[in-house]
Amino acid sequence: MTSHSIDLVIFDCDGVLVDSEPLANQVFVQLVREHGFEVDEPAYLKKFSGVTLPNRISTVARELNWAPPQNFHALFNERLIELSREKLQPVHGIHNLLESIPVPVCVASNGSREEIVFRLEHSKLAPFFGNALFSGLEVPNPKPEPDVYLAAAKSFGVSPSRCIVIEDSIPGVTAGVRAGMHIYGHAAFTPAEKLKEAGAIPFASMFDLKDMLALKLNLVNKTA
Repeated sequence: MTSHSIDLVIFDCDGVLVDSEPLANQVFVQLVREHGFEVDEPAYLKKFSGVTLPNRISTVARELNWAPPQNFHALFNERLIELSREKLQPVHGIHNLLESIPVPVCVASNGSREEIVFRLEHSKLAPFFGNALFSGLEVPNPKPEPDVYLAAAKSFGVSPSRCIVIEDSIPGVTAGVRAGMHIYGHAAFTPAEKLKEAGAIPFASMFDLKDMLALKLNLVNKTA
């Protein structure tokens, strides 16, 4: 894909802006174990990174031949908020990265708007984004479909080909590819080679990404 300009950088939330994936996985595994199933916490972290909670529940219910209680979702959210208040942290280097980006930024996540707002406020990232928040629960289809990314681009009046997506999961990268955007993949819980296979340019840290984006934006400015 070639482009003469980048007009918007779209960030996923969990695993990109905040280190929430391990906390969500911890709560999910605890709840499943409380119902008598011994499941592998590290394996679930890799397996469900970037996957919506309803899809996690339906997948595990099918695999374990289990009918989760009706209050599972509410109990998960209650416990995750409690744990997040204690332990949620911004991804290392993310403040510095956001300060360096000269074009508009926004958040597009599979989480609910309430979850996004809570994470951003708790990690002191909210001022970078204002009201530029897009939830996969407010579009017809969440990631891996491109709907939430396309909604973000449309809101800014930007062509998808002029957007960069920052992701950390295969569903998220797939959504970015389907949207026709440039994708960079944070290799935190998803191996770099998997992110690359899915269509992302992998990076190891936000400091590395800062250098990569600076290079791209500088090259863009020279060729525009």
